[in-house]
Amino acid sequence: MTVIAHDAKQLSPVAFIARTIISLGLSGRLPTTSWFQEVLDIGSGTVQKALQELKKDGAVNLVSRGHQGTFVVSWDFPTLWDAARMPPVHILLPPRGSLEATQVASAFVQQSECWGVVTTVGYLRGARSRLAAFEHHAVDIVLLSSGSAQMLMADAAGQGFELFDVGYGSYYRPGSLVVVEKTDAALARCPRVGIDFHSSDHQRLTRAQFPEADYEYVEVDFTLLPRSVFLGEIDTGVWHQQASLIPLDKVGLNICPLDNPSAQALAKEISSAVLVVRSSSPVAQLLHQLDLPRLQQQSSQAFDSLNDVQLAFRLP
Repeated sequence: MTVIAHDAKQLSPVAFIARTIISLGLSGRLPTTSWFQEVLDIGSGTVQKALQELKKDGAVNLVSRGHQGTFVVSWDFPTLWDAARMPPVHILLPPRGSLEATQVASAFVQQSECWGVVTTVGYLRGARSRLAAFEHHAVDIVLLSSGSAQMLMADAAGQGFELFDVGYGSYYRPGSLVVVEKTDAALARCPRVGIDFHSSDHQRLTRAQFPEADYEYVEVDFTLLPRSVFLGEIDTGVWHQQASLIPLDKVGLNICPLDNPSAQALAKEISSAVLVVRSSSPVAQLLHQLDLPRLQQQSSQAFDSLNDVQLAFRLP
């Protein structure tokens, strides 16, 4: 994970200073030599030697501005990242099956590989659960929907986080949020609607599409919502389509678009993917190197190859 003071002495002076420079960003002002001495418990000569090594390798270009300090004026990011001896960058995604999340992560990995960055990927259900892992320093980057980011990270900057919005449709592509029900089934007087209390998005979408006064809510895992309809545990619900081998219509299920105007508007509002990172981390500067328009394009282009994939679900 990212470098913090208590693990500084586990790093070489070159690696620690390189991480510090990355965290500061271009135009950032370096800490004083005495600060590096104190944190690393080394002499001033060792600090200067490490700085000279980074400059000699072409990793960074520094300029001294007298009493104002020393500033980062340019860098060779791949060389600097390599000098920092950064561990793999770990990104945490929603559960397997989300085509959009997978494509965003793939596009991120593709760009990062150009700088020699190694990336690992994990999966965890629920935006709150992913953020909890993030806050415990178990991951470097968390992928959320813009809806979850709005609800859970209103004071992101004040909490020391930085958000990178990938763009419209990068978390929920248009038309991917649908209603699932049994084909030709007559709904009960008070239909049972699946709702996932681990997902703020699913709760908001369900309440918008199926107002609570007219329906009975039953807790489900939204990724398995069609399964719950198939088994008769619920009558209907909102689902984020996933790729599978078994078409819904083959097992007597039907999908239709959201038809409540409130749900339709909400689906558009929360459709963007958002990458969350600590603003003081070297990984934040990695994200600043990304070409976000290209990342969005890469994510969107990936769907072209998925046009023939049958969107359905896994039976029990």
